[in-house]
Amino acid sequence: MESLKKPKNYLRRAIRASELLIISMCLFACVKEQAESVREVEPVFKRIPSEVSGVTFQNNLEESVETFFDYFTYVYNGGGVGIGDINNDGLSDIYFTGNQVSNKLYLNLGNMKFKDITTSAGVEGGLGWNNGVSMVDVNLDGFLDIYVCRGGWQDTDEQRRNLLFINQGDLTFKEQSVEFGLDEKGYSIHASFFDMDNDNDLDVYITSRPDSFDLPLTQMVKQKKLSPKHSRDKLYLNEKGKFKEIGLQAGITNNYGYALSVVTADVNNDGFIDIFVANDFAESDYLYINQGDGTFKEKIKQATNHVSMYSMGTDIADINNDGLEDIFVSEMLPEDYKRSKVSMPSMDVEGFYAIVNSGMHKQYMHNALHLNQGNLFFSDISQLAGVAKTEWSWSSLLADFDNDGYKDIFVANGYKRDVFDGDVQDKLTNFIRNNKHKYSSPQDMLDRGFKEFIDVYDPIKVKNYLFRNKGNLEFDNVSETWGFNEVSFSNGAAIADLDNDGDLDLVVNNIDGEAFLYDNTSSSRNSYLRIELIGPAGNADGLGAKVTLYYDGNIQYFENKIVRGYLSSCEPVVHFGVGNTQRVDSIRVRWPDGRGNLIKDEAVNQVLQVKYAESKLESFEKPNEKSLFIETTEELLPSPFIHRENVFNEYSEQILLPHMFSRSGPFIAVGDVNNDGAEDFYVGGAAGQAGSLFIQRDGKMVRTSKSVFDADKAYEDMGTVFFDANNDGSLDLYVVSGGSEFPEGSELYQDRLYVNDGKGNFKRKEIPKTVSSGSCVVVSDINGDGYKDLFRGGQVVANSYPKAPRSYLLINDNGNFVDKTMDISPPLSEIGMVNSAAWVDLNGDNSSELVVVGEWMPITVFEFRNGKLEDISGDLGLQNTQGWWNKVIANDIDDDGDMDLLLGNLGENYKFKASVEKPFEVFAKDFDYNGTNDIFLARYYQNTMVPIRGRECSSQQMPVIAQKFPTYLSFAESDLRTILGADIEQAIHREAYLFSSVILINEGGTLRLKKLPVETQLSTVNCIAVEDFDKDGKKDILLAGNKFDVEVETTAADASPGVFLNGTGGLEFKSLKPMESGFFVPYNVKDMQLIKIKDEWTAIVSINNEGLRMFSTATNSVVGFGTGK
Repeated sequence: MESLKKPKNYLRRAIRASELLIISMCLFACVKEQAESVREVEPVFKRIPSEVSGVTFQNNLEESVETFFDYFTYVYNGGGVGIGDINNDGLSDIYFTGNQVSNKLYLNLGNMKFKDITTSAGVEGGLGWNNGVSMVDVNLDGFLDIYVCRGGWQDTDEQRRNLLFINQGDLTFKEQSVEFGLDEKGYSIHASFFDMDNDNDLDVYITSRPDSFDLPLTQMVKQKKLSPKHSRDKLYLNEKGKFKEIGLQAGITNNYGYALSVVTADVNNDGFIDIFVANDFAESDYLYINQGDGTFKEKIKQATNHVSMYSMGTDIADINNDGLEDIFVSEMLPEDYKRSKVSMPSMDVEGFYAIVNSGMHKQYMHNALHLNQGNLFFSDISQLAGVAKTEWSWSSLLADFDNDGYKDIFVANGYKRDVFDGDVQDKLTNFIRNNKHKYSSPQDMLDRGFKEFIDVYDPIKVKNYLFRNKGNLEFDNVSETWGFNEVSFSNGAAIADLDNDGDLDLVVNNIDGEAFLYDNTSSSRNSYLRIELIGPAGNADGLGAKVTLYYDGNIQYFENKIVRGYLSSCEPVVHFGVGNTQRVDSIRVRWPDGRGNLIKDEAVNQVLQVKYAESKLESFEKPNEKSLFIETTEELLPSPFIHRENVFNEYSEQILLPHMFSRSGPFIAVGDVNNDGAEDFYVGGAAGQAGSLFIQRDGKMVRTSKSVFDADKAYEDMGTVFFDANNDGSLDLYVVSGGSEFPEGSELYQDRLYVNDGKGNFKRKEIPKTVSSGSCVVVSDINGDGYKDLFRGGQVVANSYPKAPRSYLLINDNGNFVDKTMDISPPLSEIGMVNSAAWVDLNGDNSSELVVVGEWMPITVFEFRNGKLEDISGDLGLQNTQGWWNKVIANDIDDDGDMDLLLGNLGENYKFKASVEKPFEVFAKDFDYNGTNDIFLARYYQNTMVPIRGRECSSQQMPVIAQKFPTYLSFAESDLRTILGADIEQAIHREAYLFSSVILINEGGTLRLKKLPVETQLSTVNCIAVEDFDKDGKKDILLAGNKFDVEVETTAADASPGVFLNGTGGLEFKSLKPMESGFFVPYNVKDMQLIKIKDEWTAIVSINNEGLRMFSTATNSVVGFGTGK
């Protein structure tokens, strides 16, 4: 667990080791693209040299034993930037915070020239470790004041006291934190001013941290309950200009995190501003939802399925112009492969679940881009967006830097010492050995030789990142082409139009280097509109006001906020880029108290003032609250079914297994089992849990007791189907047995056939022996004898991933089944790791082809010819379709008279990427000859095949790797063939080329592949249903999925809240958010089937280890979207 908290205390350990050496050896031991926008040729940003700008600030650090990382972990976290117009001359000025140096204030003289007025202004800051800065008018005199948060290492209460510099209106300031009640003496990081109670004055939230950096997880849990005063975050209520701390009574409880940033915004659009706090280390991020009554409730687990581990900078803004603000959080995952293998801490299974079981959230080591789906749910799309890896990152800012109408992402990077270097212990030991002759003792070495000693830790001096928003949830890394070519230790950053030319300039605070001042040149390419809000007396800059811009059929949205990124404060002006648009249709402003302004038909390329004094009450229409689906679980399931997963650790034998197979269910079968004209359903159970049969009675699904299912509860139920096995006119039930808990060949992999007596009573009947873990079963009379035959897919061989298990073709001989696989289609017997299959007539010859898909499998089609099933995939154009396929269904989706295929895949929002040019691969074999299967997933790095997993976890599977590669660097510099040696040629080898979910359009002899909309690519698709749900004559598609149970160093595929694709004709679909469709399933969904109840379609959704959910169509129903309070 130590690696989850912080790097190991190498310095202290090395000293202890050196003391032992003295005794024994005398030694010392991180789409939409507007067509009108002009493509940039020249860099967007140009750095202004300090000799031109006059900005010479440097946040220089003097390293010492007392402030070394082992003792003061936040020594290299840097300072912030504040930007605002302190003298109301129309030019934004700049304030920097310094850690061991004086803060600095620069007056903007125009034309990107600045003057240092720190001393005369009286805003140096004095003794103390300065962190974040906020610039806001606290005393309501019309001039911006400066609030500085402080808190370092072993400092006094006075040195930790936050500072409030009140602007005197004459370019001088007076420190008055005590007078205003803001003299907080905790370990403050940053403060965000916002109107928490909509009373038109500004309250303030202050993030803090504990005074210790080396706490075990159990101690953190204990301290959370106590919420000690100096360590917890604070919430100050503004009471007539004075501030009173009310955090505990307002619900800011169980608060004990290493907070690094805070942003306040109304994330659930209920009219009250919420609080997002990014926490470093094991504690989860916080999302405090404003209840509208002066209290907050922490909802991060409800709102997200995971968060970042080492969360740092944060910004909140609408990246996809849907009117909902999204959240970006920076972390520290390196983009470079070698650095990721040398300098990233590992996460083991035990440590991961220790955090989760302690009550904290699932956390992963990469940036998070939380897409707001409404319903108070966010999908992390950082992998799909291409913004998951940005090195050791700090400030993150979402803003339209090129004025094309979409918000881009800036990330500041760098860290002075690579304290996560996996090889640092060896480096320290070597340093001590090589330098022992210089010093008389270990303490003497520390006293006199620390500067040499500390240089053992390499710097992480890297370039900052800038990602251009492509308009389709994807971003391009344009860092270098836009002008970010310098390496630095960058921390805080802020944006403003410093030269009033209509684009956003950028200021960055650097450790041991001059601050960066970047001039943006986008205004010469694209147009803009800037909104200056003139708020009520207690909130002069209109913080928290929501601005919506309408133009050319587009919208943009921004909630006015200044505290963004990391330790920094931006100008209080709302900035919109609008491409080549010349006029906007309208601008709506909604103030925190509910009043609003509507401005119509305005020209662009101006700064438009909008005044609260001219606003009106109730100037907005209520949103349309009708949705197509209603959740009807409680109404339709009076006796609910809850899937109870058995506990089994698949990683004990295969540490490098990518995900679990023992948690693949449950599955559902629908059919009228008692011949009463109403459909019923069966849902399977986990190993140790019986499946259940639900009979439809009076519009409800009534659970029935069946001893025959209870008798077979030892099996892990997988795919299941109702069909008439014996042609007696009643539906029988086939249940596949699967999972991975049992050894290959176990009797618990025996499938079951339950024969129906016509009244819904079932009796088990003998069928051919099945010895492999299965996944699915599909039905068709392939030989035309009038009896239904079966294909049963095998999914996995326990402890032998990715070996192909046995699949079966069971021919129905007058009601008795015979295994004819080897007679009819020998290749089908070990076709692969099958997940799904479908029988479908693809060529219109009135006989069905078999489509089979699975993990590492191509889309494979078999045609029945002359008594044999033959692979015709190549004839249909299905080459290079290997993927991690989960589902296939057949439907004439384009209504052209032939059957098409819809296929659910891994998705594009995953750690693993695949293409024909650079496949994703796996090699498996007992490489070290110790009786266990060794799995190595692989990708390409600069045209070289390298392992996915690192030295530490690979060595846990194969200890010989640690011996062969004694350092993390030697492992990182080796390709997979070097690591595994010649035995790689004898390994099981699979490749994947495609991870997108797709439609295969039948074009009379070939199948044309078309990717499903991007909303379906956010996660795995495990189930698909097609129907005209809205009764408009056009087919719609319902999809659900996710894969929660993956190995802990790979982020779970958990971003899908369920997808409703509304058919608009042909092959065109519009994705509706859950708040619009009413279909909301952000769970570990495994199956979905449609059933007719009361003449309405109902989707039955099965969720691993949870209860069933049911969603019914109700075109005329009215339901609230919900704010998640």
